[in-house]
Amino acid sequence: MNEREGNSMRNFKPSGRSLRRSGLLVGALCLGLVVTATGPAAADSDIINASGGQCQGQWLSADNQFRIRDADNDDSDYCYVDYSWNSAHTERSRVSRPQDINTNWGYYDVTVTAQVIYFHVCKERQDDPDVCSRWVSATT
Repeated sequence: MNEREGNSMRNFKPSGRSLRRSGLLVGALCLGLVVTATGPAAADSDIINASGGQCQGQWLSADNQFRIRDADNDDSDYCYVDYSWNSAHTERSRVSRPQDINTNWGYYDVTVTAQVIYFHVCKERQDDPDVCSRWVSATT
């Protein structure tokens, strides 16, 4: 590179228009990376409680299953999860933990048919209305 070319590069000042274009391009690329990186990702739900924590349930996205725990083995009730693939909670399915077998977690496979699953955790009571958590959603 000769002295003349070196001086011309040192004295180069981009126009405001080219800086704006460069800034927009860099901004668009960064936004694209952020959207791609933070797009819908499968994640386990929080542990959901019903009846003061006597029944617990959680969606495990990596395994496509629910885990359910009956923390109260001194009654004749059992715990279950109702789930649906739409926010109206129609066409529900159910997985349940057998009555009073132990206080460990039980794992129940689900065939995934959508990107979001809606569910609630319930305690079935023999002679009274069931006690359920609010409906929650999780990414599958």
